[in-house]
Amino acid sequence: MPPPRGPVMHDVARLAGVSHQTVSRVLNAHPGVLPGTEARVRAAIAELGYRRNSSARALVTRRSGLVGVLTTVPDHPDTVRALVGMERALSATGRTLLYAGAAPEDLPAAAERLLEHAPDGCVALVPGQEGQLGSLHHPPPTVVVDPDPGTAHHPLATVGTDHLGGARALTRHLLGLGHGTVHHVADGSPGHTARTRGWRAALEEAGARVPVPEIPTVTGPDAGHTAGLALAAQRAAGEEVTAVLAADDLLALGLLRAFDESGLRVPGQVSVAGFGDRPEAAHLVPALTTAACDPAEVGEAAVGLLLNLLAAPGRDPAAPQLVPARLRVRGSTGPPPVRRR
Repeated sequence: MPPPRGPVMHDVARLAGVSHQTVSRVLNAHPGVLPGTEARVRAAIAELGYRRNSSARALVTRRSGLVGVLTTVPDHPDTVRALVGMERALSATGRTLLYAGAAPEDLPAAAERLLEHAPDGCVALVPGQEGQLGSLHHPPPTVVVDPDPGTAHHPLATVGTDHLGGARALTRHLLGLGHGTVHHVADGSPGHTARTRGWRAALEEAGARVPVPEIPTVTGPDAGHTAGLALAAQRAAGEEVTAVLAADDLLALGLLRAFDESGLRVPGQVSVAGFGDRPEAAHLVPALTTAACDPAEVGEAAVGLLLNLLAAPGRDPAAPQLVPARLRVRGSTGPPPVRRR
């Protein structure tokens, strides 16, 4: 005896008192459906337990309904938050995320495995590895998230945080408090490049001195602490170190620890600012001044741009979209110490 037939779209239409085309519009989040009509269709779907057959839909539309996500930083907290934003943007579209994480050296193979599932489009979070995307065979429309500014230009659409603008705003904030210059700490990672450019631009625009060496060379898990000890030593040797911009909040945490160990009061003797607005930043003592960048907002914007590309096949990618980094002024920054005569 064959299994009982599940509800189909025509059953939903009959129960809701609408055409099957209207049901399709509701399922595809098509604009123009009256709220009352949509509510009746949603109620009928719930009552019947209707589930759309994605395979059958793909045969008709020649689209899989899948959006691929490719990343080389699967364990990074920002990746998880970006995925939340992507899911949020896709929730009303009937599309599904298909995720693939890989080490940088395995990126081409992981991408090809992802493309075997024929996603309608892809979002790539592959910092510093954007050049490898150009080697893919017949890729679908793709949006790159936070591409490395040092990567060669590619024809793909991009969405990212305004790292340059955020770092410029932080540097201007410190200069506006009266600091003669702002020292800077970065670890040379791809994501820090634009922030360093923003710091330098703000100093040059204000006619402020660019510290030498410009950026301490720091790497590893204790990079911020190492840089902080070096800056404290410079200060003890007579260098005017009154304000430091770290390229991310983790580096700033290391600076705070190093300055505390060196007997320097923050912000009384030296101001510290970070970048990223990690959850703990507001709960430090003193609370950390930083620039807030929301990876979920960036993920949402990336999917929005991808959906626009899918709606207009063949259209050239738009100019890079930037999500603003918002200044969060807290207790770790203040005026420079008064010089004794």
